[in-house]
Amino acid sequence: MGQASVQTRTRSEIWQGFGAVERREVGTVIVSTFQSQSTSALLLLLLSLLALRVTGSAASAPLVVAAGALPALLLVRAVRIVNQLVDHRWVMLSSDAGAFAVTVTLWLLVRAGGLQAWQIYVGMFLFAGFGAFYLPAMRGWVAGQTTGLEQLTWLNAMLAVAAQASVVIGWALGGVLASSIGFPASLGLCALSYLIGLVLQLVVFVVINRAPFRKSAVAWRTVAAGPVEPEGTAGVWREVFSPRRLGLFTASLLLMELSHILGFSMFVPLLTGGAADKSWIAGTANACFALAAMISGVLVSGGTLGRWTRSWVPHIVLAGFCVQTVFGLNAAHPVRAICLYTVVGLLSGGDAALQSEVQDRWRPAGSAQAFAVFGAVQGPSQLVGSLLVAGLLTCLSVGTVYLGIIMTLGLGSGLVLVLARTRAGVRSPHVEAPV
Repeated sequence: MGQASVQTRTRSEIWQGFGAVERREVGTVIVSTFQSQSTSALLLLLLSLLALRVTGSAASAPLVVAAGALPALLLVRAVRIVNQLVDHRWVMLSSDAGAFAVTVTLWLLVRAGGLQAWQIYVGMFLFAGFGAFYLPAMRGWVAGQTTGLEQLTWLNAMLAVAAQASVVIGWALGGVLASSIGFPASLGLCALSYLIGLVLQLVVFVVINRAPFRKSAVAWRTVAAGPVEPEGTAGVWREVFSPRRLGLFTASLLLMELSHILGFSMFVPLLTGGAADKSWIAGTANACFALAAMISGVLVSGGTLGRWTRSWVPHIVLAGFCVQTVFGLNAAHPVRAICLYTVVGLLSGGDAALQSEVQDRWRPAGSAQAFAVFGAVQGPSQLVGSLLVAGLLTCLSVGTVYLGIIMTLGLGSGLVLVLARTRAGVRSPHVEAPV
């Protein structure tokens, strides 16, 4: 490997490392991610507040999360088949079309009046069902655009910036909309946003980029670790979950994702106490987090700081969850809680680096296929965790349960990553796969 492969590249040099067509593809998906995630963030906030209003119980928010946990398991075979046969861009587009249909249905039900809790849970289930196809397709597309951990971290960081920018809009706007124009008009805006996004994706992916519906029969891109796509279902499961192979890295990512999901399911009741007129606190806190996370994403996307972040991922992840623990202890003090959650956002670059490292190690199993089977495990884990949280909230305070989740799953994810790196050896952040 030549000397150029061990040099630290700037962010602009990493961007120039993509081909002209690839740069257009990257820009398209970043914009699409911003649009889709901003609407999803707004919709999730609205569903959480609706569930709280309809049921009057803090346990309803984790149940909304639980309702969205099953599709990843039930649809894992369909997701893998679709991503093997259909171009990833078409899968992402179709997933957003399904989300649009669900949002329109919820909007009509709210307008009609008398919305019931089970309708919210079913809506979340269907919404997550379409989302189960989106993430593996998007991650498979990301892996197809990059050849090494440096490029992969850069692209994941840029997608994280777009996602966090969308959270600023979704949560900050959602906190205002829920208490001003009401739920029907807010859901109508969600539906309109999805419609605009669908038109944009059709124009860019289909009209301009001429994306084929079916995947090409040409060989998949390969990297130093070998071919990207695996052979057979058993090979994917064995590669991703075997403790002797990548199981510890997968477990670290799973624990981190679960801690975020379960902690987030309690975020609204934790900061608002279930009072709709305090929704601005949750919206402001998450918007500040997102703004800080955008800054963090840019900083860790390349250069010397990006290389340092890849080297110290476990320590950054552990520091982030330590701050989240302090945040949980100060949730009753709005200003202090908002400031602490902003610090969590600054440390969130470690999350993107962890995901990039795990995804890079998944390359031999195929990123889309690995994320599909990962979702099949994450789904029931999320379901069991959400039901457990809902049960605990009937006898314990929201703050106590939140702290328990962060201190077990969150801190555990960092410790498992330390063990995984110790056993497997740390990949040098200087060395990237050749282009």
